[in-house]
Amino acid sequence: MQTNTDESYHANGKLLLSGEYLVMNGAKALALPLNKGQNLRIQKNDLQYLTWTASTIHGHWFKVCFNDALEIVSTDNASLANELAQILKHCLNSRPDIKELITNKAIFTHLEFEEHWGWGSSSTLISLLAQCLGINPYLLLNDTFGGSGYDIACATSNTPLIYQLEEGAPIAKKINFNPNFASNIYFIYSGNKQSSKNEIKRFKQLKINQGDITRISSITEQMVKCQDMLSFGQLMEEHENIIAQNVQLNPVKNEHFNDFDGFIKTLGAWGGDFLMALSAQNEAYIKTYFKNKGLNTIFRFNDIKVS
Repeated sequence: MQTNTDESYHANGKLLLSGEYLVMNGAKALALPLNKGQNLRIQKNDLQYLTWTASTIHGHWFKVCFNDALEIVSTDNASLANELAQILKHCLNSRPDIKELITNKAIFTHLEFEEHWGWGSSSTLISLLAQCLGINPYLLLNDTFGGSGYDIACATSNTPLIYQLEEGAPIAKKINFNPNFASNIYFIYSGNKQSSKNEIKRFKQLKINQGDITRISSITEQMVKCQDMLSFGQLMEEHENIIAQNVQLNPVKNEHFNDFDGFIKTLGAWGGDFLMALSAQNEAYIKTYFKNKGLNTIFRFNDIKVS
């Protein structure tokens, strides 16, 4: 790290379009980096402390001041400050000179999306720290939040990815995913933020059929190549049914949107975060339908994908 000038870093948000849950077991997953993420800026600090100021699209988020032992000197949000302190302490284990790198520094972060959307407020932070401190983001993720690491791969990718764990090692393959029906794909926030840690823990207790892992990998590969909207929708539906059986819950369309003219699958943790909808209907139909269900946060595929 240079110390004479400000440094700035950026990490993309993410959505997982296929492979949720089973990516932990080696299934291939289709991962979409987003054009909204989190920024981090570092500058010298005249104080002897490390100060950290975080903001979101709504303005101030929290502020904390640490001493050289990474103990909290002052903060306006004890919960977030403690969580950050634990992450920074894990960073200390990665390189012997980390403490020198963050001494007398002021760090500013800005989250470009709602923190409850599940777009990667945690994974972007891990990526940013790894970038500026020169450490392995996957190891830091494993020591802190856990997960497959697809979100870490998305954080620094400028294209969609096929992501897979091979014998526990992350493999991210850049791909061109821009189907000719991209304008018919929408992402809708369900209003239910899921805890990734809790969902991972719950999933690990389930017994997974190896054949389902293989089939999900195949569906992912077919999705990437598919240029027919109906065929893509059928892949979404099959994927949803396989995951539903494995997590012992009902497909979200059957449960809440059975009159929707098109296809719907859950993204990420089941029953929370975002939904992916595909329909031949126009945008007005999509927005009216979901708003009538009380869901007002709706994005088009082309509006949020990284470019």
